[in-house]
Amino acid sequence: MSRRLIWVAGFLLVVVGSFVLSVVVGLWLRLWTSELDVSAPHTTLRMGETVQLAVARKTWFGVEPLEHPERTMYITTWESMTTVEPDGRVTGVGTWSKARETSGVTAFNGKLHGRIGLSVRDEGPGPSLDFIVDAPSAVGMAAATCCSTPVQLVEGQRAAFRVLRQDPQHNDVTRRDTGTRYTLFFGSGVPNDPNAAKIVGYAEGIGPATFRVDDESGRMVAPGSIGHLNFFTVLVLARNGEAVGWKQIKLVHASAAPEH
Repeated sequence: MSRRLIWVAGFLLVVVGSFVLSVVVGLWLRLWTSELDVSAPHTTLRMGETVQLAVARKTWFGVEPLEHPERTMYITTWESMTTVEPDGRVTGVGTWSKARETSGVTAFNGKLHGRIGLSVRDEGPGPSLDFIVDAPSAVGMAAATCCSTPVQLVEGQRAAFRVLRQDPQHNDVTRRDTGTRYTLFFGSGVPNDPNAAKIVGYAEGIGPATFRVDDESGRMVAPGSIGHLNFFTVLVLARNGEAVGWKQIKLVHASAAPEH
């Protein structure tokens, strides 16, 4: 074999080897950075729009269904921009008064995880449910959601609330037996988190057990105490079929409430 042929053969081996190595490294990085593939029909959300996330396990050459999809859990980076429900539905609820923002949702299934990034726009249809709480407005909140004025509740206060569909009849869908589901957020980004303090580092004792949405009596019940905090914000998302609405609740000390 001539030196030229040897050189060409050696060159081809280097090229092929480099290609194979890059493919192997690419596949390894794909699996190492995140083991779950999290996707949505589109990744731009306008206010009030919802997308259903799909989660699958990554393999070397594609994806495969999860062995136990019912074990999938979700966390959103900014719950006052994009809420995520336990079934993986994500809704745009705010941009912090900006024209556009970014948020993300991470899915966990056992030790596996994966993330999807979302672009959030301040335009759009807005909420399709009217979420009304009989409590004073809370103004000046830096991370306020779009399209729904936050309200203020005092420790232990019970406030009447109702959820109405935006149809000609304004049907009352407050009660869960009408198909409405409520998802609560306590700062951790985890829907209905029973121990948000584990992630946010404070607000011990504030959660679904102490902040209650009593749909049967149409009352929202604030925790008896928010501890040493000056205030704490809870976000409640209501869903009835494809219609959604939301309300932020600012919890304050009873001693901070104005006297009448």
